[in-house]
Amino acid sequence: MRQQRKSIRAIAAALALTLGFAGTAVAADYPAKPVTIVIPFGAGGGSDSLVRMMQPAIEENLGSDVIPLNVPGAGSVTGSRRVLDADADGYEVLVNHTTLLTAIAGGKADFGVDDFDLVASGATMPLVVVVPASSPHKTLGDLIAAAKDTSTPTIAGVNIGALNHFAMGMIEAADADQAYRYVQTGGGAATTSALLGEHIDVGVLAAPEARGIIDSGDVRALAALTAGRIPYLPDLPTASEQGVNVEIGIEYSWYMPKGSPDIAKTAFASAIRKAMTDTDLTAALDERGISPSYYEGETAETRVHDLLTHLKTVAAGMN
Repeated sequence: MRQQRKSIRAIAAALALTLGFAGTAVAADYPAKPVTIVIPFGAGGGSDSLVRMMQPAIEENLGSDVIPLNVPGAGSVTGSRRVLDADADGYEVLVNHTTLLTAIAGGKADFGVDDFDLVASGATMPLVVVVPASSPHKTLGDLIAAAKDTSTPTIAGVNIGALNHFAMGMIEAADADQAYRYVQTGGGAATTSALLGEHIDVGVLAAPEARGIIDSGDVRALAALTAGRIPYLPDLPTASEQGVNVEIGIEYSWYMPKGSPDIAKTAFASAIRKAMTDTDLTAALDERGISPSYYEGETAETRVHDLLTHLKTVAAGMN
């Protein structure tokens, strides 16, 4: 059936070329060729895995093949810029998450979120605050109290300027008397190794990554940085429950180059929306600890801009 649809699209495009109206016909028949999804991170990571999990559902709902393309570098800035500079024809899509906003807020990116067309936001991974199993800290309050004692530095392992750094910065900003010594550990895998090796006092990890070592007792989770408790970590209180108003996660958004055709943005948004209600996919996402969230239009725009504004405030306090 899909091959038949492709054949019909190819015939229509060829006819349009003959008549001299190719541009109009292709736009009206979007998508008339495969769509490239640029993943600004390396192969095998969380973002790459998410896109490849979603790929069959996106293809089915879009009525076209999609091609995942990994373009890592500069904390997601390299791949993001590729899409920024691409033709605004709807055939190149960026999937990025809160890291794009931290790159902009921290000055690592020389462009803004409004330089793209935001198509939709969909799929979220929660973050958790984690300490080594041997840590004396049992609650977020214990950690904060320790961070107020300047005689013994509290070492936070982060990827400087990235999301885990901003998350710790938000915790620090919640009580001005705290002070952490930030050391460069890197992303989730490197920070996990540092926690397991007891080289750092605290780190922030994606809950799906941390789930196994929390359940095994190799580390201790102090708080979920979520609005409500994480279903697969029901005994873990949120930061807000402990009096620390910090809420941030890895929320994915899908962008096209500025000025992309409305028909392309609408079609791709619809494909993501339908994917987020596909029972097989949502079950797979739930199994991985990923929430199948979805926002579009003004709601998505407001969420992204509000978070970016907050992150810029956090960045100012971190400098």
